[in-house]
Amino acid sequence: MSNCSTLSRFAALVAVVVVGGSTAVGLAVADEPMFVRWLVVDDPGDETIRDYWERAEREELSPEGLVDLGTMLFYRGYPKDARRMYKRALDLDSDLYEAWFRIGLVEHSENRLYNARRAYKRCLKKLTGHGWCNFYLGLLEEQTGNSSAALYHYRRAFKFAPELADPKFNPEVLASDLALGSQLVDLDQRRFKGMLPIPYLEPAEVNRIRRLYEPTPTPEWEEPSPPAAKKAAPQQGEVQRAQPQPTPVQPVRPPRPPAPRRVPQRTPAATTDSASDSPTEEVPWGMRPIGNVSGEAQFAP
Repeated sequence: MSNCSTLSRFAALVAVVVVGGSTAVGLAVADEPMFVRWLVVDDPGDETIRDYWERAEREELSPEGLVDLGTMLFYRGYPKDARRMYKRALDLDSDLYEAWFRIGLVEHSENRLYNARRAYKRCLKKLTGHGWCNFYLGLLEEQTGNSSAALYHYRRAFKFAPELADPKFNPEVLASDLALGSQLVDLDQRRFKGMLPIPYLEPAEVNRIRRLYEPTPTPEWEEPSPPAAKKAAPQQGEVQRAQPQPTPVQPVRPPRPPAPRRVPQRTPAATTDSASDSPTEEVPWGMRPIGNVSGEAQFAP
């Protein structure tokens, strides 16, 4: 009889342990997010998500890391878990405007436009010049029929991020009927400002003062001459033009026969023509000496 009671007590204890263990496993599985069960082993993207999630559970992930984890989950197909990670990031850093913008994108993609508008505006409250947020809020306003608000946010988006107007950079701009209109409005305003008849009342005085603050430009053709000792040697062609003809010892071209020497003035006795009316003979221009008369002077041809 005692053996039977002992066995019954042992069986009851085992049942309690088994039930308790299964309950604990069930609770652990219930607390585990759904996406963890669907992560593929050995897939680089899924393994990255698992690594980020395990560090997030140990509270070792920064707010920016939580935003990246939420983005990975959104692209993986888990928008609800992505939104939860974005909100966890905001709990750690309430000024992280990028988390609000991505919450707005998640809500916008699920057609929850009211929540998306609130998230976009929370982002712009932190950073008014967020180009992407202005663009998507303009797109949302256009979808809901608020044309004036859509134009306002489109113009701000293109002001702070002009590349958003390029379909190659932002293909979503092609889905908007008002985005082009906002660019035309800006172009028209710039033209209007440029054509306003507001001349200066004292233009001469304004220009005089302005010239005081303008640097004096140096003409490109005017270059400071180097010191005499550091002048660069001219090229070969320039030497031939700037200096007298070299002596026959160093000819530039085939030497000519030496010209006959002539004295600068001729006396009547040296005149060979007795019938000449003039006692002296004028030296032709081409035979006048060039340079000095030291005997080394050359004659012009």
